[in-house]
Amino acid sequence: MATSQSPTEPTPIDHLSSLPDALLVTILSFLPTEIAARTSVLSRRFQHLWKASPAVDLAFHKFKFQSFEAVANGALLSRQPSNPLLCLHLNVTSLIYSTFISSLLTHSHSLGLRHLTLNGDILQADDEDIQSIVRTVFFISSLESLSISLDAFSIVLPSATSLTHLKSLFITPPVISAQVERLLLELCCLDHLRLSELIQSSAAMVNLSSSTVKRLELFAICPFGQETCSVGLFMPSLEFLFLSQRSSWPLPCIRADIPLLRKSVIKLPLVRHRHVTAVAQLLNSITHVEELSLDLNESEGYPFCNLLEPGKEAPVFPNLKHLDAHMCFHELNFEAAVSLLCRSPALQSLKLVHKDADEFTLWTREKRKMYDWRSKLPRNVNGNRQHAYFSNLHLKENNKGFMKLLNKSSTRKKMKAHN
Repeated sequence: MATSQSPTEPTPIDHLSSLPDALLVTILSFLPTEIAARTSVLSRRFQHLWKASPAVDLAFHKFKFQSFEAVANGALLSRQPSNPLLCLHLNVTSLIYSTFISSLLTHSHSLGLRHLTLNGDILQADDEDIQSIVRTVFFISSLESLSISLDAFSIVLPSATSLTHLKSLFITPPVISAQVERLLLELCCLDHLRLSELIQSSAAMVNLSSSTVKRLELFAICPFGQETCSVGLFMPSLEFLFLSQRSSWPLPCIRADIPLLRKSVIKLPLVRHRHVTAVAQLLNSITHVEELSLDLNESEGYPFCNLLEPGKEAPVFPNLKHLDAHMCFHELNFEAAVSLLCRSPALQSLKLVHKDADEFTLWTREKRKMYDWRSKLPRNVNGNRQHAYFSNLHLKENNKGFMKLLNKSSTRKKMKAHN
Protein backbone atom coordinates (compact mmCIF):
# COMPACT_ATOMS: atom_id res chain seq x y z
CA MET A 1 0.00 0.00 0.00
CA ALA A 2 1.52 3.33 -1.09
CA THR A 3 2.05 5.91 1.60
CA SER A 4 0.97 9.47 1.00
CA GLN A 5 3.56 12.23 0.98
CA SER A 6 4.06 13.90 4.32
CA PRO A 7 2.74 17.47 4.39
CA THR A 8 6.10 18.59 5.84
CA GLU A 9 8.09 17.32 2.83
CA PRO A 10 8.70 19.89 0.04
CA THR A 11 7.07 19.30 -3.32
CA PRO A 12 9.70 18.20 -5.94
CA ILE A 13 10.52 20.95 -8.41
CA ASP A 14 11.31 20.19 -12.02
CA HIS A 15 14.27 22.54 -12.49
CA LEU A 16 15.03 21.19 -15.97
CA SER A 17 11.62 22.16 -17.35
CA SER A 18 11.98 25.63 -15.88
CA LEU A 19 15.06 26.38 -17.99
CA PRO A 20 14.54 28.46 -21.15
CA ASP A 21 14.94 26.77 -24.52
CA ALA A 22 18.03 28.80 -25.38
CA LEU A 23 19.87 27.51 -22.30
CA LEU A 24 18.80 23.91 -22.95
CA VAL A 25 20.07 24.15 -26.52
CA THR A 26 23.40 25.47 -25.22
CA ILE A 27 23.68 22.50 -22.85
CA LEU A 28 22.88 20.04 -25.65
CA SER A 29 25.57 21.65 -27.84
CA PHE A 30 28.25 20.21 -25.53
CA LEU A 31 27.10 16.65 -26.30
CA PRO A 32 27.91 14.57 -29.39
CA THR A 33 24.97 15.02 -31.74
CA GLU A 34 24.18 11.29 -31.68
CA ILE A 35 23.75 11.51 -27.88
CA ALA A 36 21.88 14.81 -27.97
CA ALA A 37 19.41 13.30 -30.45
CA ARG A 38 18.37 10.72 -27.85
CA THR A 39 16.89 13.48 -25.66
CA SER A 40 14.06 13.75 -28.21
CA VAL A 41 12.27 10.92 -26.39
CA LEU A 42 12.12 12.82 -23.09
CA SER A 43 9.11 14.97 -23.96
CA ARG A 44 7.44 16.88 -26.78
CA ARG A 45 9.47 19.93 -25.80
CA PHE A 46 12.75 18.06 -26.30
CA GLN A 47 11.66 16.45 -29.56
CA HIS A 48 13.29 19.11 -31.74
CA LEU A 49 15.57 21.03 -29.34
CA TRP A 50 18.66 19.03 -30.29
CA LYS A 51 18.24 20.07 -33.92
CA ALA A 52 18.77 23.72 -32.95
CA SER A 53 22.22 23.13 -31.44
CA PRO A 54 24.83 25.55 -32.86
CA ALA A 55 27.45 22.77 -32.67
CA VAL A 56 27.08 19.49 -34.57
CA ASP A 57 29.32 16.46 -33.99
CA LEU A 58 28.80 13.67 -36.52
CA ALA A 59 30.86 10.49 -36.32
CA PHE A 60 30.30 7.66 -38.75
CA HIS A 61 30.68 4.08 -37.48
CA LYS A 62 30.87 0.91 -39.54
CA PHE A 63 27.55 -0.67 -40.54
CA LYS A 64 25.57 2.26 -39.10
CA PHE A 65 25.28 4.47 -42.15
CA GLN A 66 21.48 4.60 -42.01
CA SER A 67 21.45 5.90 -38.44
CA PHE A 68 24.28 8.30 -39.29
CA GLU A 69 22.33 9.56 -42.30
CA ALA A 70 19.19 10.06 -40.20
CA VAL A 71 21.03 12.10 -37.56
CA ALA A 72 22.83 14.10 -40.25
CA ASN A 73 19.53 14.89 -41.96
CA GLY A 74 17.96 16.01 -38.69
CA ALA A 75 20.93 18.06 -37.50
CA LEU A 76 22.04 19.56 -40.82
CA LEU A 77 20.11 18.96 -44.03
CA SER A 78 16.72 19.87 -42.53
CA ARG A 79 18.08 22.97 -40.78
CA GLN A 80 16.97 26.38 -42.03
CA PRO A 81 19.26 29.42 -42.48
CA SER A 82 17.32 31.12 -39.66
CA ASN A 83 19.01 28.61 -37.34
CA PRO A 84 22.75 29.18 -38.02
CA LEU A 85 25.44 26.56 -37.53
CA LEU A 86 28.64 27.66 -35.77
CA CYS A 87 30.68 24.45 -35.32
CA LEU A 88 30.79 21.18 -37.24
CA HIS A 89 32.94 18.20 -36.28
CA LEU A 90 32.75 15.61 -39.04
CA ASN A 91 34.37 12.19 -38.70
CA VAL A 92 34.40 10.42 -42.07
CA THR A 93 35.61 7.07 -43.40
CA SER A 94 36.08 5.48 -46.78
CA LEU A 95 32.65 3.86 -46.43
CA ILE A 96 30.78 7.14 -46.81
CA TYR A 97 30.10 8.43 -50.29
CA SER A 98 31.87 11.69 -51.03
CA THR A 99 28.69 13.14 -52.57
CA PHE A 100 26.87 12.81 -49.25
CA ILE A 101 29.74 14.43 -47.34
CA SER A 102 29.94 17.22 -49.90
CA SER A 103 26.20 17.83 -49.56
CA LEU A 104 26.59 18.16 -45.78
CA LEU A 105 29.44 20.64 -46.22
CA THR A 106 27.62 22.62 -48.89
CA HIS A 107 24.52 22.98 -46.74
CA SER A 108 26.69 23.91 -43.75
CA HIS A 109 28.08 26.72 -45.87
CA SER A 110 24.58 28.07 -46.41
CA LEU A 111 24.07 28.01 -42.62
CA GLY A 112 27.07 30.28 -42.03
CA LEU A 113 29.45 27.61 -40.67
CA ARG A 114 32.40 29.20 -38.83
CA HIS A 115 34.42 26.31 -37.33
CA LEU A 116 35.01 23.00 -39.13
CA THR A 117 36.92 19.92 -37.98
CA LEU A 118 37.22 17.17 -40.56
CA ASN A 119 38.98 13.95 -39.57
CA GLY A 120 38.92 10.21 -40.20
CA ASP A 121 40.61 7.27 -41.85
CA ILE A 122 40.19 7.45 -45.61
CA LEU A 123 43.30 5.60 -46.80
CA GLN A 124 41.11 3.31 -48.89
CA ALA A 125 39.07 6.10 -50.41
CA ASP A 126 39.45 7.10 -54.05
CA ASP A 127 41.75 10.10 -54.60
CA GLU A 128 39.09 11.94 -56.58
CA ASP A 129 36.59 11.47 -53.74
CA ILE A 130 39.07 12.93 -51.25
CA GLN A 131 39.87 15.89 -53.47
CA SER A 132 36.18 16.53 -54.08
CA ILE A 133 35.64 16.88 -50.33
CA VAL A 134 38.76 19.06 -49.92
CA ARG A 135 37.66 21.39 -52.74
CA THR A 136 34.24 21.78 -51.13
CA VAL A 137 35.83 22.64 -47.77
CA PHE A 138 38.07 25.37 -49.20
CA PHE A 139 35.10 27.19 -50.68
CA ILE A 140 33.17 27.62 -47.43
CA SER A 141 33.73 31.37 -47.27
CA SER A 142 32.24 31.78 -43.78
CA LEU A 143 34.90 29.61 -42.07
CA GLU A 144 37.01 31.18 -39.33
CA SER A 145 38.83 28.00 -38.29
CA LEU A 146 39.56 24.80 -40.21
CA SER A 147 41.18 21.59 -39.01
CA ILE A 148 41.79 18.73 -41.47
CA SER A 149 43.13 15.55 -39.90
CA LEU A 150 42.76 12.69 -42.37
CA ASP A 151 44.81 9.50 -42.42
CA ALA A 152 45.50 9.98 -46.10
CA PHE A 153 48.85 9.73 -47.87
CA SER A 154 48.53 13.37 -48.93
CA ILE A 155 45.99 15.95 -50.03
CA VAL A 156 46.09 18.47 -52.85
CA LEU A 157 45.13 22.01 -51.95
CA PRO A 158 42.94 23.77 -54.53
CA SER A 159 44.49 26.47 -56.71
CA ALA A 160 41.96 29.03 -55.44
CA THR A 161 39.95 29.37 -52.24
CA SER A 162 37.20 31.49 -50.71
CA LEU A 163 38.53 31.43 -47.14
CA THR A 164 38.71 35.19 -46.76
CA HIS A 165 37.76 35.09 -43.06
CA LEU A 166 39.91 32.14 -41.99
CA LYS A 167 41.95 32.82 -38.83
CA SER A 168 43.09 29.31 -37.85
CA LEU A 169 44.26 26.52 -40.18
CA PHE A 170 45.45 23.04 -39.08
CA ILE A 171 46.41 20.48 -41.75
CA THR A 172 47.66 17.02 -40.72
CA PRO A 173 48.01 15.11 -44.03
CA PRO A 174 51.19 15.86 -46.02
CA VAL A 175 50.82 18.76 -48.44
CA ILE A 176 53.14 20.05 -51.16
CA SER A 177 55.07 23.11 -50.01
CA ALA A 178 54.41 25.07 -53.22
CA GLN A 179 50.65 24.74 -52.63
CA VAL A 180 51.02 26.03 -49.07
CA GLU A 181 53.08 28.99 -50.30
CA ARG A 182 50.32 29.91 -52.74
CA LEU A 183 47.58 29.40 -50.15
CA LEU A 184 49.23 31.73 -47.62
CA LEU A 185 49.15 34.56 -50.15
CA GLU A 186 45.34 34.25 -50.32
CA LEU A 187 44.58 33.96 -46.60
CA CYS A 188 44.52 37.60 -45.58
CA CYS A 189 43.23 37.05 -42.02
CA LEU A 190 45.18 33.94 -40.98
CA ASP A 191 46.46 34.11 -37.40
CA HIS A 192 47.36 30.53 -36.44
CA LEU A 193 48.91 27.97 -38.82
CA ARG A 194 49.75 24.34 -38.01
CA LEU A 195 51.27 22.08 -40.66
CA SER A 196 52.07 18.49 -39.84
CA GLU A 197 54.17 17.64 -42.86
CA LEU A 198 55.44 19.57 -45.85
CA ILE A 199 56.41 17.72 -49.00
CA GLN A 200 59.03 19.65 -50.89
CA SER A 201 58.70 20.09 -54.59
CA SER A 202 61.72 20.03 -56.91
CA ALA A 203 63.03 23.26 -55.36
CA ALA A 204 65.29 22.91 -52.33
CA MET A 205 63.92 26.10 -50.76
CA VAL A 206 60.52 26.43 -49.07
CA ASN A 207 59.28 29.97 -48.49
CA LEU A 208 56.44 30.47 -46.02
CA SER A 209 55.37 34.08 -46.17
CA SER A 210 52.48 35.75 -44.34
CA SER A 211 51.99 39.23 -42.94
CA THR A 212 49.26 38.12 -40.50
CA VAL A 213 50.31 34.77 -38.94
CA LYS A 214 51.18 35.09 -35.25
CA ARG A 215 51.46 31.40 -34.30
CA LEU A 216 53.23 28.83 -36.47
CA GLU A 217 53.56 25.10 -35.72
CA LEU A 218 55.65 23.13 -38.19
CA PHE A 219 56.20 19.42 -37.54
CA ALA A 220 58.21 17.99 -40.43
CA ILE A 221 59.88 18.59 -43.77
CA CYS A 222 60.16 15.83 -46.40
CA PRO A 223 63.06 16.59 -48.75
CA PHE A 224 62.43 13.64 -51.11
CA GLY A 225 65.99 12.34 -50.84
CA GLN A 226 67.69 15.72 -50.92
CA GLU A 227 70.75 16.02 -48.71
CA THR A 228 70.06 19.64 -47.80
CA CYS A 229 66.95 21.78 -47.67
CA SER A 230 66.06 25.17 -46.29
CA VAL A 231 62.93 26.93 -45.10
CA GLY A 232 62.42 30.67 -45.31
CA LEU A 233 60.02 32.19 -42.79
CA PHE A 234 58.96 35.70 -43.71
CA MET A 235 56.38 36.48 -41.09
CA PRO A 236 56.71 39.97 -39.57
CA SER A 237 53.81 39.38 -37.14
CA LEU A 238 54.94 35.96 -35.85
CA GLU A 239 55.03 35.75 -32.03
CA PHE A 240 55.18 31.97 -31.39
CA LEU A 241 57.12 29.29 -33.28
CA PHE A 242 56.95 25.53 -32.72
CA LEU A 243 59.33 23.42 -34.79
CA SER A 244 59.75 19.64 -34.69
CA GLN A 245 61.46 17.19 -37.03
CA ARG A 246 59.91 13.76 -36.56
CA SER A 247 62.14 11.80 -38.91
CA SER A 248 65.75 11.02 -39.76
CA TRP A 249 65.65 13.27 -42.82
CA PRO A 250 68.06 16.22 -42.89
CA LEU A 251 67.11 19.06 -40.60
CA PRO A 252 66.19 22.08 -42.73
CA CYS A 253 68.20 25.27 -42.45
CA ILE A 254 65.88 28.00 -41.24
CA ARG A 255 66.22 31.49 -42.69
CA ALA A 256 63.83 33.69 -40.80
CA ASP A 257 62.55 37.25 -40.83
CA ILE A 258 60.45 37.16 -37.66
CA PRO A 259 61.25 40.33 -35.66
CA LEU A 260 58.30 40.05 -33.23
CA LEU A 261 58.99 36.45 -32.15
CA ARG A 262 58.67 36.15 -28.37
CA LYS A 263 58.36 32.42 -27.66
CA SER A 264 59.79 29.37 -29.39
CA VAL A 265 59.60 25.61 -28.76
CA ILE A 266 62.13 23.43 -30.59
CA LYS A 267 61.89 19.61 -30.47
CA LEU A 268 64.47 17.63 -32.44
CA PRO A 269 64.43 13.90 -31.61
CA LEU A 270 67.16 12.73 -34.03
CA VAL A 271 69.96 15.26 -34.09
CA ARG A 272 73.06 14.04 -35.91
CA HIS A 273 76.47 15.60 -36.33
CA ARG A 274 75.59 16.81 -39.83
CA HIS A 275 72.65 18.78 -38.35
CA VAL A 276 74.85 21.02 -36.17
CA THR A 277 74.97 23.83 -38.73
CA ALA A 278 71.17 23.80 -39.11
CA VAL A 279 70.62 23.86 -35.33
CA ALA A 280 73.09 26.73 -34.92
CA GLN A 281 71.45 28.65 -37.76
CA LEU A 282 68.04 28.11 -36.20
CA LEU A 283 69.22 29.52 -32.86
CA ASN A 284 70.71 32.53 -34.64
CA SER A 285 67.33 33.14 -36.29
CA ILE A 286 65.44 33.41 -32.99
CA THR A 287 67.90 35.37 -30.82
CA HIS A 288 65.27 37.99 -29.86
CA VAL A 289 62.94 35.50 -28.09
CA GLU A 290 61.92 35.97 -24.46
CA GLU A 291 61.00 32.32 -23.83
CA LEU A 292 62.87 29.38 -25.33
CA SER A 293 62.26 25.65 -24.89
CA LEU A 294 64.77 23.16 -26.34
CA ASP A 295 64.30 19.39 -26.46
CA LEU A 296 67.19 17.74 -28.30
CA ASN A 297 68.13 14.07 -28.65
CA GLU A 298 71.48 13.13 -30.11
CA SER A 299 71.49 10.18 -32.48
CA GLU A 300 75.15 9.43 -33.06
CA GLY A 301 77.71 7.02 -31.66
CA TYR A 302 79.84 9.69 -30.01
CA PRO A 303 79.22 12.92 -28.09
CA PHE A 304 79.25 16.12 -30.11
CA CYS A 305 78.11 19.68 -29.49
CA ASN A 306 74.67 20.09 -30.99
CA LEU A 307 74.19 23.74 -29.95
CA LEU A 308 77.12 25.53 -31.56
CA GLU A 309 79.17 25.16 -34.68
CA PRO A 310 82.84 24.33 -33.98
CA GLY A 311 85.00 27.42 -33.79
CA LYS A 312 82.08 29.85 -33.66
CA GLU A 313 80.80 31.88 -30.71
CA ALA A 314 77.42 31.42 -29.12
CA PRO A 315 74.67 33.78 -30.31
CA VAL A 316 73.59 36.68 -28.12
CA PHE A 317 70.08 36.48 -26.64
CA PRO A 318 69.49 40.02 -25.32
CA ASN A 319 65.80 39.49 -24.43
CA LEU A 320 65.83 35.87 -23.21
CA LYS A 321 64.11 35.63 -19.82
CA HIS A 322 63.13 31.96 -19.54
CA LEU A 323 65.11 28.99 -20.85
CA ASP A 324 64.02 25.34 -20.59
CA ALA A 325 66.54 22.88 -22.07
CA HIS A 326 66.18 19.08 -22.14
CA MET A 327 69.23 17.41 -23.66
CA CYS A 328 72.29 15.30 -22.91
CA PHE A 329 74.54 17.61 -20.93
CA HIS A 330 77.79 15.83 -21.64
CA GLU A 331 80.88 18.01 -21.50
CA LEU A 332 80.63 19.49 -24.98
CA ASN A 333 76.95 20.41 -24.64
CA PHE A 334 77.45 21.70 -21.12
CA GLU A 335 80.19 24.09 -22.17
CA ALA A 336 78.11 25.28 -25.14
CA ALA A 337 75.10 25.86 -22.88
CA VAL A 338 77.21 27.90 -20.46
CA SER A 339 78.52 30.00 -23.35
CA LEU A 340 74.93 30.64 -24.38
CA LEU A 341 73.93 31.57 -20.81
CA CYS A 342 76.81 34.02 -20.55
CA ARG A 343 75.31 35.83 -23.55
CA SER A 344 71.80 36.04 -22.06
CA PRO A 345 71.93 39.10 -19.77
CA ALA A 346 68.15 39.31 -19.18
CA LEU A 347 67.75 35.70 -17.98
CA GLN A 348 65.30 35.30 -15.07
CA SER A 349 64.64 31.57 -14.88
CA LEU A 350 66.55 28.52 -16.05
CA LYS A 351 65.68 24.83 -16.23
CA LEU A 352 68.28 22.31 -17.40
CA VAL A 353 67.29 18.63 -17.57
CA HIS A 354 69.81 15.95 -18.50
CA LYS A 355 68.65 13.26 -20.95
CA ASP A 356 70.73 10.08 -20.95
CA ALA A 357 71.87 8.78 -24.32
CA ASP A 358 69.72 5.91 -25.57
CA GLU A 359 71.02 2.39 -26.19
CA PHE A 360 71.20 2.86 -29.95
CA THR A 361 73.40 5.93 -29.52
CA LEU A 362 75.73 4.21 -27.05
CA TRP A 363 76.28 0.91 -28.90
CA THR A 364 77.27 1.88 -32.40
CA ARG A 365 80.58 1.27 -34.12
CA GLU A 366 81.99 4.48 -32.75
CA LYS A 367 80.91 3.82 -29.19
CA ARG A 368 82.68 5.61 -26.39
CA LYS A 369 82.92 5.07 -22.66
CA MET A 370 79.77 5.62 -20.63
CA TYR A 371 81.62 8.40 -18.81
CA ASP A 372 81.60 10.53 -21.96
CA TRP A 373 77.79 10.70 -21.81
CA ARG A 374 77.42 11.48 -18.11
CA SER A 375 75.83 14.71 -17.02
CA LYS A 376 78.20 17.55 -16.25
CA LEU A 377 75.52 19.61 -14.53
CA PRO A 378 76.36 20.64 -10.94
CA ARG A 379 74.91 18.55 -8.14
CA ASN A 380 71.53 19.84 -7.02
CA VAL A 381 69.92 19.76 -3.58
CA ASN A 382 68.93 16.12 -4.16
CA GLY A 383 72.56 15.17 -4.73
CA ASN A 384 72.24 14.28 -8.42
CA ARG A 385 73.25 15.90 -11.67
CA GLN A 386 70.06 15.18 -13.60
CA HIS A 387 68.54 18.62 -13.41
CA ALA A 388 69.29 22.17 -12.38
CA TYR A 389 66.61 24.77 -11.68
CA PHE A 390 67.19 28.49 -11.10
CA SER A 391 64.55 31.17 -10.65
CA ASN A 392 64.44 34.91 -9.99
CA LEU A 393 67.92 35.36 -11.43
CA HIS A 394 67.33 39.10 -11.67
CA LEU A 395 67.56 39.20 -7.86
CA LYS A 396 71.15 39.26 -6.61
CA GLU A 397 70.53 36.97 -3.62
CA ASN A 398 69.25 34.21 -5.94
CA ASN A 399 72.17 34.47 -8.32
CA LYS A 400 74.83 32.56 -6.37
CA GLY A 401 74.02 29.06 -7.67
CA PHE A 402 73.74 30.36 -11.22
CA MET A 403 77.16 32.04 -11.00
CA LYS A 404 78.68 28.78 -9.73
CA LEU A 405 77.27 27.05 -12.80
CA LEU A 406 78.94 29.58 -15.09
CA ASN A 407 82.24 29.44 -13.20
CA LYS A 408 82.29 25.63 -13.32
CA SER A 409 82.75 25.58 -17.07
CA SER A 410 85.36 28.36 -17.09
CA THR A 411 87.33 26.56 -14.36
CA ARG A 412 87.32 23.32 -16.38
CA LYS A 413 88.62 25.15 -19.45
CA LYS A 414 91.47 26.70 -17.44
CA MET A 415 92.46 23.27 -16.09
CA LYS A 416 92.52 21.85 -19.62
CA ALA A 417 94.67 24.72 -20.84
CA HIS A 418 97.05 24.25 -17.91
CA ASN A 419 97.44 20.51 -18.58
